[in-house]
Amino acid sequence: MGYGEKHGRMFRACWKGPTNRLERMPGFLTKKAAAQYANDQEAAIRAGRYVDPRAGQITLIDWVNIWYPAQDLELTTLETYRSLLENIVLGEFGERTLASLTAEEIAAWEKNLVRNGRCSARTAKDARSVLGTVLAAAVPARIQVNPAQRKRATGKKATRRVQRVMQARKAWATPLEALLVAERVAALSGQESDFIEVLFIAYTGARWSEAVGLEPSCVHSDVIDLDWKLYELNGHFYRGHPKDGSIRAIDTPPFLTGLLARLPTRSCSCSPETEDPYCSGGTYVFLTPGGGHARRSDFARRYFRPASDGWYAARGGKDARPAAPVLVDVSASWPGKAINPPWPAGADSYPRGRGIPGLPAEAALWNWRPIMKDLTPHGLRHSHETWMAEDRIADVLRDERMGHIGDGSMRSHYTHVTDQMRGELVESLQKRWEQSLADRVALEQHSALPSSVPLLNELLEPFRSGVVASIGSARPRRALQSVRRERGRLSARL
Repeated sequence: MGYGEKHGRMFRACWKGPTNRLERMPGFLTKKAAAQYANDQEAAIRAGRYVDPRAGQITLIDWVNIWYPAQDLELTTLETYRSLLENIVLGEFGERTLASLTAEEIAAWEKNLVRNGRCSARTAKDARSVLGTVLAAAVPARIQVNPAQRKRATGKKATRRVQRVMQARKAWATPLEALLVAERVAALSGQESDFIEVLFIAYTGARWSEAVGLEPSCVHSDVIDLDWKLYELNGHFYRGHPKDGSIRAIDTPPFLTGLLARLPTRSCSCSPETEDPYCSGGTYVFLTPGGGHARRSDFARRYFRPASDGWYAARGGKDARPAAPVLVDVSASWPGKAINPPWPAGADSYPRGRGIPGLPAEAALWNWRPIMKDLTPHGLRHSHETWMAEDRIADVLRDERMGHIGDGSMRSHYTHVTDQMRGELVESLQKRWEQSLADRVALEQHSALPSSVPLLNELLEPFRSGVVASIGSARPRRALQSVRRERGRLSARL
């Protein structure tokens, strides 16, 4: 039976450990509290949940140095863990012992990170999650519970409700909106390949890394093999299999096969001397004009977000500038030719064809209105999943196409993908594409201007001349609203 004994000015608990060795823990104010702790330890030994108090005396930084090298994860995941631990977590708790950490102080630390402006709420949440992952590996060998673990259904009820609503509102696009974003992206970059890449993601549900890592050898007449990905890490791109090993074959509609066939086979500019697992050269479908791999953040900042939002985001650092609307010349085509550098916001300061070197006198200057605010390339993946749900595509085929393979569900075990399912999916995607072109022609009739993207002009020509048969009058309600809304944007000149 455990007991308490005098130890200096305080008391210490004494009990027999699992090896029948006498264990002691000092620091109790009363003999009764020490005895209670000692009895709890012996009860934990009998229940098989005993943790040696000395095991938790290791500092967090020493434990991280034991835990981190043992992790077998994606390089990008490891880099994210390392960055959060070094820059945020260890500076606060690195010298503390595992046993001394409490749930209350960790929760307060997360709030203060945001309150003091050290990082965003998302980064603070990620930092606590990484700390929780590190401490979870110490349970039960070194500590009994994980103090960084979040308790379910805690915090403000209103906050949790808002988070659920915002998650449900995550941006996704209709086929027409995806086409309009792709058109604007190509108008900004001047690259036909960027137009095709945006549509590729929208109509396959591929991840950004899978699109960047697509090789010509994986593109076939009616199927695309998503076998590889390219992730950006430390200024380089490393090559590996898709997330969670989700290698898969994607059935492609005829229009997408034709678009991909237009792209030339090119080799990337990566150095052959680059060590594995980083890219050391090869042929890829989507490359920048200089032969490099597009960086997600750079592509989003320069092209995708201005195309979807109608605004360039604010920029910090030595090239700092405030957020600015995209200003275009629509005298000859729509959505127009972008005027660079971006003109500052404020209607009174917008030039009307004057004061900009090289701008013709007949220039018609407009500001782009948003197509869909907060849309991202990953939002196109959400869009693709939503389109398949609307078209009643079988769940097992949707899971396969999105790379959600082998989830262990009964459905995935007993249901199999058939050729009929694949045929229905390809047909529905082809119809959505053709309908989006027909809707785009309807917008063009309103503006009386051809597209600024030569490839899209070519694709629209059959629909302008009425060569393509009617696709059907039954359109989803949101698609009709998108056409009407975009017509209103065209007429709202600034």
